[in-house]
Amino acid sequence: MIFSKGKNSAILTVISLFAAVFGSVAAFAEGEAGIISLRSQGHFFVGGETYEVEGNPNAGPFGAPGVAMQNQMFVGYQLVADPQHPYPLVLVHGGGGQATDWFSTPDNRDGWRDYFLAAGFDVYWIDRPGFGRSPTNSSYGELGPNTSSGLIKFLSASDFWPGDLDDMYDESLLNWLASSPPGPAASNDIAGSRLGLLLDRIGPAIVITHSAGGATGWLGNEASPDNVAGIIAIEAVGSNMLAEDSRGGMTFSPALPADFSGVEDADGCLMQAQGSVSELSNLTAKPVVLVGSDRGLTQALGLDCATKVLNQAGVDADFVYLPDLGFVGNGHFMMADTNSGEIAEVIIDIATNME
Repeated sequence: MIFSKGKNSAILTVISLFAAVFGSVAAFAEGEAGIISLRSQGHFFVGGETYEVEGNPNAGPFGAPGVAMQNQMFVGYQLVADPQHPYPLVLVHGGGGQATDWFSTPDNRDGWRDYFLAAGFDVYWIDRPGFGRSPTNSSYGELGPNTSSGLIKFLSASDFWPGDLDDMYDESLLNWLASSPPGPAASNDIAGSRLGLLLDRIGPAIVITHSAGGATGWLGNEASPDNVAGIIAIEAVGSNMLAEDSRGGMTFSPALPADFSGVEDADGCLMQAQGSVSELSNLTAKPVVLVGSDRGLTQALGLDCATKVLNQAGVDADFVYLPDLGFVGNGHFMMADTNSGEIAEVIIDIATNME
């Protein structure tokens, strides 16, 4: 990989015709990503499970007996007219949002999806079961509390947030909040298996995950390892495969002992003991890039250690720390920040080098 912490690399710059002509009003004009030409677009669902219901005579036509469905996952896609890359991108959103996190920014600039399309990638995106267009279900649990602007403010902490983080009624905060469902959502196991079904259907792809969607990406790779060409995990949950809440879903060869405790290295990272290292079978030699920012959750998620754990287990892993590339002050929602277009070019460069 060309990116790693402590190494600088030139950032690809794409200047669209629209931006060149109307740059002074681009913040609210859209089209900053460049011209997009499609050969196809649409949506479908994967993984729906049916079960019979007896019906409720007191609920009128809504209570009619028949077959109900659960665990289905929505998939949207746009396929470019002139593909420039061998693998499509599959976008997996974070915990409190939905696929629209990739569509546009809270102040109406082009989202990362458009930058990926303009760069010639076919793009698929999902709403994890229980989020967005993938309906929630009583089998997932009870209705949760509504997300507040306070949580969005906490996760949005950035020098580049397109609004006033001190104002709980800030329009950008409310625009981001509007797509946050209360839950319940399906388990990571269900979401990961549905991602596997999507990958089985479309073939090899590069999976891009964010935040709590990280667990979906790792488990999707477990479900369909032959169809994951690489993973770009942006401040993604579950990146440290030796953490107790992560390693259970991963395939280690040989299997980790049930009483695994690990040893700390000089940096305080929990590692496998030298001489008895198990490999992550479904990630071995596969390119994986962890991406972090200085105002986001890089430290909380221990991405430095997570990268070392992955490499020790046979994964071709790198860590891209945005400040090392000159991006100082970005937050967890870097795809919403005012310099999100420039960071999108970094992600495009990473994906291109996985080909």
